[in-house]
Amino acid sequence: MKTAGKIAGAVLVLLLLSVTLGMGSVAAQRPLTIAIPTDPDSFDPHRSVAAATGEIAFNIYEGLVKAGPDGSIQPALASHWTASADGLQYTFELRSASFHNGQPVTSTDVVYSLNRLRDPEISQRAGEYAVIADVVAEDSAVVIELSQPHGPFLASLAEVAAAIIPEGADDLAQNPVGSGPYQFVQWRPNQEVRLQRFEEHWADELPHFAQVVFAIIPDDNSAILSLKAGQIDVIPRLDPSLAHQVTDDPQLQVIPGPMNLVQLLVMNNKRPPFDDVRVRRALAMAVDRDEIITGAAWGHGTALYSGLSPAMEVYFQEGLEQTNPHDLTAAQELLADAGQEDLRFTLDLPAPYQIHVQTGEILAQQLAAIGVQVELNIIEWGTWLERVYSQRNYDATIVGLAGRLDPHSVLVRYHSTSSRNFFNFDNADYDALIDEAMQADDKERPGLYQKAQQILAEEAAGIFIMDPEQLAVLRSGLEGWYNYPVYVIDAASLYE
Repeated sequence: MKTAGKIAGAVLVLLLLSVTLGMGSVAAQRPLTIAIPTDPDSFDPHRSVAAATGEIAFNIYEGLVKAGPDGSIQPALASHWTASADGLQYTFELRSASFHNGQPVTSTDVVYSLNRLRDPEISQRAGEYAVIADVVAEDSAVVIELSQPHGPFLASLAEVAAAIIPEGADDLAQNPVGSGPYQFVQWRPNQEVRLQRFEEHWADELPHFAQVVFAIIPDDNSAILSLKAGQIDVIPRLDPSLAHQVTDDPQLQVIPGPMNLVQLLVMNNKRPPFDDVRVRRALAMAVDRDEIITGAAWGHGTALYSGLSPAMEVYFQEGLEQTNPHDLTAAQELLADAGQEDLRFTLDLPAPYQIHVQTGEILAQQLAAIGVQVELNIIEWGTWLERVYSQRNYDATIVGLAGRLDPHSVLVRYHSTSSRNFFNFDNADYDALIDEAMQADDKERPGLYQKAQQILAEEAAGIFIMDPEQLAVLRSGLEGWYNYPVYVIDAASLYE
């Protein structure tokens, strides 16, 4: 009987141990779930235009270099690099790495990817990489020749657009293949994007979470409810107007930080009456930014009068609030002078971004004070990307331009030849400054970009409103979150 009892006890211990290990295994397999407001537009890094795609793709794709949490440029597929004294040749030494399909990353893949990136038949960003004259594979290294010195060159290689893909890869829009810490598993439109940890990633330490799910939740209130219910783990950018719902919850943590984003009223500069600078300046004078920050962002924002956020401190031009000061009488006089006392226009607002919708509602009330009637038109994100951004078929819109590592990537948007110039802004002096800044040295570049910002303000190319504060909300116990100065989500850094 004692022997039987010992055997039964041993069996019970084994069973309990099995259950415990099983529970631990289940816990370890629980995916990290992150709420995002919109679907990607395309996972093809050379065709995508939406910042919302980049925040996911950051985990899937890698370039030769990548952005660091502090805005620095760090090694990625290139372990190190050198530049010639004249700034015309960069040599990147590749580390040993693999793509998610099992193929090794080779210098041939880099040549293929960068040539694809600068092909205007494929890439909407081709013009921004036209400075690349040639890309040559040399064993485990890649040599990039530039046609002229280009200050923002390294920063441009940290963009998701400059991701390295396997030579000949197809169907990347729906089935991305990169070399990042996570590999693509599934995309269920309007529901989720699912990733799996890439066990063969080159980094010394693999991500803590084996699976990451990006849950498409357009409504922040729904996202908060899901977070409190334990169904999701992270809301990367909570609408500031909802901060009061999470700040006193002991099960949650709120991590604020500058977003390095430029929220602005975009006017179609080629569509009457916005082709008249007097009209654009009049609207700029009617905008009360403090009221918008209070009403739309609950005070969590910094007023902007420039096309750059003050987060880019070295390049930021101060004092521009005096260019088109808040003055309703002067605004009305400008409209009268332009023959637009009865101005009416349609303001397209992207539905998934509540802060832009609320800004539009307040702005419409402010413009009514100078006799301008604004029709609000809330549209889905896909429609916004197609009609407003790509076709440039709109009167005005409110949107946020995501931050970049280098001011050039932000300010080149207003260059008359840029494919991203959906403002339709066209100014020869501005173009000349941007062209000069591309070739200038680090000492000259800040002054040139500051002059460019002055032109944007004087011409009211857009009406810059604010840089909202970024509020990341995480469940308690989750560590490793970084508020990057660019629009990405670093899932690999999170752990518990």
